Amino acid sequence: MVDVRRLLALLLAALAVLAVPAPASAAPSPGPSAEVKYYVVRDQFGGEPEFLFEIAQRFLGSGDRNDEIFQLNKGRLQPDGLRLTKPEAILPGWILQLPADAEGEGVRTGPLPAVTLPAPTPAAALTPAPAPAGLSWWEWASLASGAVLLLAGGAMAAWWAARRRRPAPASRAPSPGWPDTDRYYRLEDAG
Repeated sequence: MVDVRRLLALLLAALAVLAVPAPASAAPSPGPSAEVKYYVVRDQFGGEPEFLFEIAQRFLGSGDRNDEIFQLNKGRLQPDGLRLTKPEAILPGWILQLPADAEGEGVRTGPLPAVTLPAPTPAAALTPAPAPAGLSWWEWASLASGAVLLLAGGAMAAWWAARRRRPAPASRAPSPGWPDTDRYYRLEDAG
């Protein structure tokens, strides 16, 4: 007989492996000591948030060259731990490599600054906190289910009682065109 626990554990392990995202492919970056031009995104420029079109217009002479900047930086790890995945989404503090012909105030030349992330937190630190004193989740669920059933039963009882209190419809008197059958039978019995 198949051990259900082992089968379930195997299934969960397979799902965990499939759920882990594949590493994003980073843009090809020059060697660590290669001289490149780069720009650190500011909070704003001219009172407006920065975006690739405006950066390309300022440093490359045409905003239409924003795709060149995007392709140079697509997938590159940024200081906040995120990666550039959409050309319309850049954040302050990000380091963008620029094409070699970029020039202007704010363009830096030198090796592209290395970005490192802090070491991951050990799994032991990620253990769940102990449950607070009181009822467990299934006890709360039982109480909630009971309350719903009680309310539904009360509503049904009220509906039934309201139906029972209605006065019975008045008996209908015979219409004037019909003979009085009770009188007819009384006369026949007396006869």
